[in-house]
Amino acid sequence: MAGYRLLTALDPITLVEGVARIVVVTDGNDARALYQIMEFRGFEKLAVGRHVEELPRIVSAICGFCSWAHHLVSGKAVDMVFGRRPPLRAELTRMLVNYIQVLDSHLLHFSFIGLPDLALWGEDRRDVVKLLAKNPGIASLALKTRSVLRRMEDKLLGKIQHGPVVLPGGVCRGLTKEDVAELERALAELGKAVEELRGFFNERIVRSELFRSLLEREEFTMRCYSMGLVRDGALELYDGALRVVDPKGGVVSELRNPVAYTDIVGEALASWNHATLPYYKPAKLELFSEESTIMVGPLARLNVAEKIPSEEASEEYGKLVDVAGGKPLSNVVLYHWARLVEIIHSLGMLGKLVERSELLEGELVDLAGRPGSRGVGIIEAPRGILIHDYGVDDSLVTTRARIITPTTINNMAINTNLSKVSAQLVGEIKSTGRPSPETVATLESVVRAYDPCNSCATHCVRVGGRELTVSFSIVVLDERGEVLWQG
Repeated sequence: MAGYRLLTALDPITLVEGVARIVVVTDGNDARALYQIMEFRGFEKLAVGRHVEELPRIVSAICGFCSWAHHLVSGKAVDMVFGRRPPLRAELTRMLVNYIQVLDSHLLHFSFIGLPDLALWGEDRRDVVKLLAKNPGIASLALKTRSVLRRMEDKLLGKIQHGPVVLPGGVCRGLTKEDVAELERALAELGKAVEELRGFFNERIVRSELFRSLLEREEFTMRCYSMGLVRDGALELYDGALRVVDPKGGVVSELRNPVAYTDIVGEALASWNHATLPYYKPAKLELFSEESTIMVGPLARLNVAEKIPSEEASEEYGKLVDVAGGKPLSNVVLYHWARLVEIIHSLGMLGKLVERSELLEGELVDLAGRPGSRGVGIIEAPRGILIHDYGVDDSLVTTRARIITPTTINNMAINTNLSKVSAQLVGEIKSTGRPSPETVATLESVVRAYDPCNSCATHCVRVGGRELTVSFSIVVLDERGEVLWQG
C-alpha cells in the first residue's frame, strides 16, 4: 500500500470479532476499498500457560455465534495432543452438536440478513423489521426457528452457548432416549418452517429479475480458490479431507493430515488491519488478486464437494448449480442460496443421526493413547474452515496457540471483492460529493454475503437514550488522507 494514505495504521492479529469498517483510499490514480477488522481478541495469548484440556471450554467464549464450533475444533486438537480417538458414540454426539449450530447460525443469517438484503434491495432500509412489515408470515417463521433452536441447544447441551460437551478423547455426556425424542419433535417443527422459507426464497428471490441481474454483475464475482472439507468427495462439516479447488474448479490439493494445513494456507500481515490476510500458499502472495485469494464458507464448500449426501439438499443444490450456469460457483450472492442448501442438508443429516442406535449406546470417552507435543483440529464452522493449532510441553501445558477463523481466511476475498467497486465509488464521490445508494448497497451486500463475524456480533452503545450500532461503517479518503465522505 505504498503511496496510499490511510486514516489509521493497525497492528495485525489473527482472531477477528466485532467492529469493522470499509475505508476507501486513493493515491490520485488508483482507488482501493479496504475492509478493516478493528476488534482485538487475544485468545491465542490467553491459552498459553493453561493445561491444554482446559482450552475447549476457554475458546468457546471467542464467539457468541460459533461457540460450539470453537469448542468442538479445540476438542479435536486436544484429542491429537492426548493421542486419543473418540469412540463412535462420542463422535456422533459431536457431529450432532455441529449440525445444530450450523442450523442455528445459517437460519439466523439467512432469515435476518440474507432475505432482507435481497427481498428489500433498492429500499432505504433492508432489515428484518421492514421484512416483518412487508412479509409478516416469513419474518415470523424466522423468529420461530430461532426459538426452537435455542430451546434445543438448552435442553440437549445444558446451555445455549459456551456449554461443556467435549472431553479429551470423547464427550462428557451422552444423549438419552428422552433427548432424542425431544430432538425429533424439534426437527419436525423446524422442517415445516424451513420448507416455507425455502418456498419464499425460490419463488420471490430466485425467480426475480433482480436476482438474475445480480448474478451477472462483475462486482459480485470472485474467480478464486475455494477450500473446504470433503468425505469421499461429498460435503462434510465435521471431519474429512481438506480440499482446495482452483478458479476453474479443478482439485489442486487434498490433505488428510490436518497438521499439513500450513502447506496450503499462508498468512500475510497488513498494517491497516487487525486481522491477517490468508492466501493460497502454492499460488504465492499478491494482495487483492483473485489468483492467490482463497475463499471458505457455504459457497466454497459447494465448490469443493462433488455431491451432497442428503437427498433434499442435493435437489436444491442441483437447482442452484443450474441457475448459476454450472460450477465453479463464483458469484458471492449465491452464498445466501448455499446457506439454504446447508440448512436443508443439516436437517437431513440430523434426521439420520437420531435414527442411529450408536448415539445411545457405547463408551463416551477413550482413555487410551500416547500424548504428543502438538495438536491440530480442523472443522467447518458455519462461516467456513476453522483451525486450532496447539503446542504443549511435557506436562501438557500450552506453550503456543494459533487460531485461524473463517472470517480471517475470507479477509483477502472480501478485500479483493470490494476493490471491484472502488473506482466507481471514488468517481461518484468526486463528481457529486457522495456515493449513490446503489453503490453503498453493493459494498454492504458484498461484505454481508460472506457473513463475517463482524456483521453478526453487532456491538451497540447507548448515547442519550439512543442505541447506535458501530459495527459497520464506510469511510472514503482522498490522496491526502482527508475524509471525502463517511456513512
